[in-house]
Amino acid sequence: MLLNKLLRLSSIGLISLTLLISLFLSLHSPPPTAAQKPRILAFTALQMRGSETRSNLFAVNATSSARRELAPNIDVSPTLVWSPNGQRLAFVSGYTDIYTVNADGSQLTKQFAGDGCKAANFAIAWFSNSQKLIFARSCDGFTSDTPGSQSLYTSDTSGIQGTKLVRNLEVGGYPPRTEISSEFYLSPDGQQVALVKDKNIYKMKADGSGMTQLTKSPGEYISGGSQLFWSPDRTKIAFLFGAYPKQQIYTINADGTNLKNLTNNPQHEVYNVKLFWSPDSSRIAYYYNKPGDSAGEQQDIYLLDINRDTAKNLTQKPRNYDEISWSPDGKFIAFVAGEFNNQKLYTINADGNQLNQLATRLKPSEISELAWSTDSQKIAFIFNEIQGEKSNLYVVNRDGSALTKLTNDQDLNASNPVWQPQ
Repeated sequence: MLLNKLLRLSSIGLISLTLLISLFLSLHSPPPTAAQKPRILAFTALQMRGSETRSNLFAVNATSSARRELAPNIDVSPTLVWSPNGQRLAFVSGYTDIYTVNADGSQLTKQFAGDGCKAANFAIAWFSNSQKLIFARSCDGFTSDTPGSQSLYTSDTSGIQGTKLVRNLEVGGYPPRTEISSEFYLSPDGQQVALVKDKNIYKMKADGSGMTQLTKSPGEYISGGSQLFWSPDRTKIAFLFGAYPKQQIYTINADGTNLKNLTNNPQHEVYNVKLFWSPDSSRIAYYYNKPGDSAGEQQDIYLLDINRDTAKNLTQKPRNYDEISWSPDGKFIAFVAGEFNNQKLYTINADGNQLNQLATRLKPSEISELAWSTDSQKIAFIFNEIQGEKSNLYVVNRDGSALTKLTNDQDLNASNPVWQPQ
């Protein structure tokens, strides 16, 4: 009996010890992580289908390379935009029509049917509810004696209200029409539109109401191909002011206050006129050219701090730079460096250190259309295979590992990679 009693006490002690160990581990172990959603890229690929060459739309899993065709029998033009919830994709077809389609390829719907025009170009933005689109259609009038047009539409993709024309303004021609002298520039949430008319910057609401003049004196706000750039938080607009190429970089609040000259250098010259807002809207990256460097061989990438009014040379190695792209977390900038067809892919910390070359096993070539995954862990890009006279879609981890080609032998040329929001 004494032995049985001792055995029972030992068993109780062992059970208690086991429970204590389990409790300790549960308190000190990280919680189990949920299964990560697959990282999906939409892209277009030029393919031969019988005797016809057509640009087809695909969604591909960036890990497994498994793909789905989203819009069979439709020739897809540039401009692909995911809805904020990642469930739908808006795209342009034939430079005339706009479609939406679900991420699984269902509910392919034509939202807008347009006619042909010279040098057609579209800009698309989703409203935050992922149910409504705003899009601008540009028909060139800047290089012709006859006026072109700038048209603005909204579209309820649920089908209840359909697509409505908001504005249709003539532009260009000779003598030039003065209704508007720029394209329509859409805010990231689709709620506001910026434009240049009467040599000043204006804004209006998506429905065309509330036209407001932001700048107070006429000037050159879009010369040399420069644009108006909305900040991600929609509170500011960045632009270049002055006669090209001697242009200064300015910002102005979306309510017309706080006009700032960020460069303030009479010798400042701009040839690559794009400006790149950081995701938190606090900094702007741009290509700085040394005066007289029209070929872009003596560039650096600079950062302007909007709040501190400071400028920083990020790269500190004059050469040819292109394709600046901020990571969504704002910690890194990806870019390519080198002359055309002799380019390499890099990332650099936003504070200017830890320069890292990616995709080192690829020979230098033309690299374009950099796209960060929404979690800032991967970069998709288009790589020009010079010998094969084709371009492929690649993806690589931010640290340079796991370089993967996502296109196949059927894809003649890939383009327009856009990550599905997660």
